[in-house]
Formats: sequence, structure tokens, C-alpha cells
Amino acid sequence: MPALHIEHLDRNTYLSSVAAIADPYTRRFADMSLQWWDRHFSWKAHGCTVLCNTDDEHLCYLFYKIDRYGDYITFHNIFTPDLYRRQGYARTLLGMVFMLAVARHVSRFRITSISRALDFYLPLGFAYWGVNSEGDYYCDLPLPQQGLEGLGAMITESDTATLIGPAADFIEKKTGGTETRLSPEQTRIYEADIRKMGRRFMHDDFLAFS
Repeated sequence: MPALHIEHLDRNTYLSSVAAIADPYTRRFADMSLQWWDRHFSWKAHGCTVLCNTDDEHLCYLFYKIDRYGDYITFHNIFTPDLYRRQGYARTLLGMVFMLAVARHVSRFRITSISRALDFYLPLGFAYWGVNSEGDYYCDLPLPQQGLEGLGAMITESDTATLIGPAADFIEKKTGGTETRLSPEQTRIYEADIRKMGRRFMHDDFLAFS
């Protein structure tokens, strides 16, 4: 068995797994993720993916969904129990799932990032078209054929039209004018975040394209 591998958990095995999480913050996030998945998706179609070591300890959890046409993979919640943080497990799990999507010939991926998650996603190469109505940053890009490792180079080397592809209408629906409807507190966070993202915040590029 490889040193690190992934397994897929159904609802019951997920419940058993997260019951062993000691730190309360991660446990609350795990419970929230369960409730969200219960409301929006079927566990019979797809559950949670977990990164494991040779002792079958569960190191990091990821909820994602590939659509019925195989066009998009959408990443939802990812979390690592405190005991296993700062060891690169979230990046490893994302990279493995990116490569699974490449093997299935998925065309694009989507993810929304909250403000405090940007410090994790930006070094991995993620870039954002704008902010949605909840104040989260919206990423909708082609799936790099090299997987997660090819993301940064793809964004640097591709023009805006290639990155947007067929998703212009959906990007507009998610991000169009939403920055003007943020609360004062959301606006303060938004302005700090766009300075942090720099060229990885591509809202102006999208507006120029559209």
C-alpha cells in the first residue's frame, strides 16, 4: 500500500471517522460539511474523499463532485484535523483528486474560497474572477492536464479568453456587480484581499473581455 492513498467514505463511515476528531473547530466544520452535503447531494452518488496513511489514519477530508456530463469538477469543503495540519496533506489530497479528474477527461474546475483560505490557495496557483454575493472568491478555470502542479503555469501562459472558455455567462452570474452589494465589513475585507491577490484577482480581465 502506498505511503499515502485516498479512500471514499459513505455517510456512516464518515460519521465514524469524524467522531474521532478531538479539536472542536474541525469537528464543527466536519458537522457543517455533513449537513451541507445532506442538503445538496446524494451520498449514494458520491461521498467524502479522505487522505490516509499506511496505518489508515484519516489525515485530510475533501468533498467534491464531478457533474453528470464529466465537464466540471467542483470542490466544496476541505479540512484537516489539527493533529495533522502543517504537513502538506491538504495540498497532497487536492493534487490526487485533480489527477483523478484529469484521468476522467474533466474539462474545468470550480471552487469558492473564503477570505481566510486565500493564504492556502494562492501559493497553489488558484486565481479568481470576482467575489460572489456571500463575499467568497469565485474560481472557474480549465483543468490543467498536469493537474494541480500545472495550475500556476496555465494561468500565467494562457490568455483571458482561454481561461474563461465557455463559462462567461456563469462567471457573470456569480460575480457580476456583487462587489457593490457587499456590507461595509465585507468591503473592508474585500479591499484587503484584492491587494493580497494581485494579478490572481482577474475581475478587471473578465470585465474587459465581456
